[in-house]
Amino acid sequence: DVTFEVKVDPTIVAKAKTELATTKSDLPLVVNDYVAGFINFFANSPRGHATLLHSFQRAGRYKAMIQRVMAEEGVPQDLIYQAVAESGFQPQALNSRSGAGGMWQFMPFTGYGLTRNGYVDERFDPEKSTRAYARYIKGLYNQLGDWYLAMAAYDWGPGYVQRSVMRTGYADYWELYRRNALPTETKNYVPGIIAAII
Repeated sequence: DVTFEVKVDPTIVAKAKTELATTKSDLPLVVNDYVAGFINFFANSPRGHATLLHSFQRAGRYKAMIQRVMAEEGVPQDLIYQAVAESGFQPQALNSRSGAGGMWQFMPFTGYGLTRNGYVDERFDPEKSTRAYARYIKGLYNQLGDWYLAMAAYDWGPGYVQRSVMRTGYADYWELYRRNALPTETKNYVPGIIAAII
């Protein structure tokens, strides 16, 4: 839940664009003002820097498993950083407001192939929930044809994203962003993930 004025430091933008030119990624990465605002937040604010640092420290324990599962499911490896936005790589994370749980913050009333009953809740199993995440995000990509839209749909819901695309006529995350066709949380969600990748 990060909200801040987009403050773009030209030095950060230039440095990020230089690094991006030599960065290998299996996702299309961009540096624009929105992404640069999050890069600035992660690099220069104590809260943002601590959030990213702690997430990456926790990720080390799960990184090899997540990479293996994503490779097996045919999902871009850099989507691992979506766990920064969801839980900071905390497999036992529970959102008391929504009831979403686990590293990938699955809602309690949805299946995704995960067992949930009085004895077990597989949303909190790192490997099973990662496989469910990989299959779900790949399904969203197949439905929407764009990884940024798939990430937005993961956050907001595929029906809402599809309606925004239909209403505006643009199947482009950044165009939906500019046209204010996304809620604030989703507008922050994708640039934050891209900034974490970069």
